[in-house]
Amino acid sequence: MDENLFRKKLLEIKGIGKETADSILLYALNKPFFVVDAYTKRLIDRIYKIKEKDYDKVQKIFYEAYPKNTELYQKLHGLIVEHAKLICRKKPLCNLCKLSSKCSFKNST
Repeated sequence: MDENLFRKKLLEIKGIGKETADSILLYALNKPFFVVDAYTKRLIDRIYKIKEKDYDKVQKIFYEAYPKNTELYQKLHGLIVEHAKLICRKKPLCNLCKLSSKCSFKNST
């Protein structure tokens, strides 16, 4: 089955949204779908001042910046989640952040 058709079928299931569907595709079925979550949106807002909240538009940013590659998307999403949980939290620990020299959020506070 075509991966985009499979995504469409997942989205037709009550309770499955884009983030869940893409997580299933990326991690369970090893298909190249980038997962957008609150951590992803927080990081692109803070580092690049991209305040986009629309799932598809944020996903498109990653699709345009990175090659379509399952392993890359898995690693990148995992690193974003880990960084956002440990350092770039709701109340960030900017003094511990290795990205702080490039971060719009740190440099604006």
